[in-house]
Amino acid sequence: VSASFSLNNYTLSLSAGTGGTVSGGGTHGHGTIANITATPSTGYSFNGWSGEGVTDTSVASTTVSMTSDRSVSASFSLNNYTLSLSAGTGGTVSGGGTYGHGTNANITATPSTGYSFSGWSGEGVTDTSAASTTVSMTSDRSVSASFSLINYTLSLNAGTGGTVSGGGTYGHGTNA
Repeated sequence: VSASFSLNNYTLSLSAGTGGTVSGGGTHGHGTIANITATPSTGYSFNGWSGEGVTDTSVASTTVSMTSDRSVSASFSLNNYTLSLSAGTGGTVSGGGTYGHGTNANITATPSTGYSFSGWSGEGVTDTSAASTTVSMTSDRSVSASFSLINYTLSLNAGTGGTVSGGGTYGHGTNA
C-alpha cells in the first residue's frame, strides 16, 4: 500500500485600478513566493497594493506569500502638475494652479491701460500670440506673459513765421 500526495495550488487574482496594469497572477504552489508588478500608465503614479500576503504594499514590484487563494489589487493616481504664471510689466495673468496630467489649462493675459499683449513664453502653450489660450499639462510648467508700452506719434506743424520742435514717438502716459 502506498499513499500519494500532491502540493496544493492556490490562485492569485490580481486587479488594477484606473491608471495602470498588473502582472504575476495565476496558479502557484503552496508556500511559493509569487512575484507581482504594477505598471502605471503615462501620467499616473503607483499608490500601493491591497490584499493579504503582500510583502511590501508600497512598492510596485513585490511578492505574495502563497499559502491560500489570494486576491490582490493595485491602485494608481493621476499625476498633478503645477502651472506657474508670471507677468512682465504692463499687465496681469490668470489661470495658474494645479492640474491633472493631460488637461488643458486655460490662461489669460490682461494688459494694463496703455499696454498691449506681446506674447507668451514657456513650454506647452497652444498659441503664444493669443492673450487667451491653453497650456498642455503633461509636466510642471512655467509660463510668462510679456506686454509692450503703446507708443503714439506727436506730429507738429508750424504756421508761417516760426518753427516748432518736440515731435516724435512717445510712450503712453509720457509728457512730450
